[in-house]
Amino acid sequence: MLEFKPIELKDKELIESHFKKENHFLCEYSFTDLFIWSKHYNTLFAEEEGFLYIKSDGDENTDYYMVPDGEGDFEKAMDRLFEYIEARGRKWIFGSIYPEQKEKLEKYYPGKYEFEENRDNGDYVYLAEKLATLSGKKLHKKKNHVNKFMKEYEGRWSYEELNDDNVREFFNYQLDWCDLDNQFLGELCAASIALRNYKELGIVGGILRVDGKIAAVTLGSKSFDDTMIVHIEKADYNINGAYQVINQQFVLHSCKDVKYVDREEDMGIEGLRKAKESYYPEFVTLNYTGRLK
Repeated sequence: MLEFKPIELKDKELIESHFKKENHFLCEYSFTDLFIWSKHYNTLFAEEEGFLYIKSDGDENTDYYMVPDGEGDFEKAMDRLFEYIEARGRKWIFGSIYPEQKEKLEKYYPGKYEFEENRDNGDYVYLAEKLATLSGKKLHKKKNHVNKFMKEYEGRWSYEELNDDNVREFFNYQLDWCDLDNQFLGELCAASIALRNYKELGIVGGILRVDGKIAAVTLGSKSFDDTMIVHIEKADYNINGAYQVINQQFVLHSCKDVKYVDREEDMGIEGLRKAKESYYPEFVTLNYTGRLK
């Protein structure tokens, strides 16, 4: 029987040995993302005979599983997982299924599963160069926001990278921004874990200041050689252009050696979707859920 256990820092190399084989542009396949959100979603993992198994708490008392990942006997790995699922006796669903996994399930188990595209959890992926330059007609409004900010706060703004001297101040800003609103408690927990372990996780971050006070913060990790995933971004809504500037400055300082910037999903939040679409992504990743018919 599979034995699931909490994700710890010492598991980074093992889990990444599976995830880094191919970039599927889904943040759930980033160790950093799994680790910092693991407390909130009660994410656990198991590894047996070369296959990685991930489970977490879903909605309505439903267990959420990722399709087993590994090389070898896939059907045996699925049997092993279903032995565990049946012993649990709970409702369950496969999530974070990328197109190749969907094809694999359809090949091995034709007609057995029904799939639904999970648009709310599709990652927004951008070219780093475009976010850095904001060139072109489509991004003209973004560039105007940046230019207006630079003019209004000339000599009064600064950008600095995350370091040991400002990490506590970064967290305090995140705490104040969330203001203990229940909908942000999960993110606050994730930010705390990320900041406590930022060096071990390879996290980089940025702080935008106006008159010495923090106006915006951001965190990301280079989970793949060609991609930076932005895990957290917060800014003061009262400072026009703060979001656009922290976005651009982070890319200019921390994304010089990557082709893509993955700004994760919109979670079905209308305002967040509008904001992410306004930067005109290169693509939004296909993400499916699957369940037995």
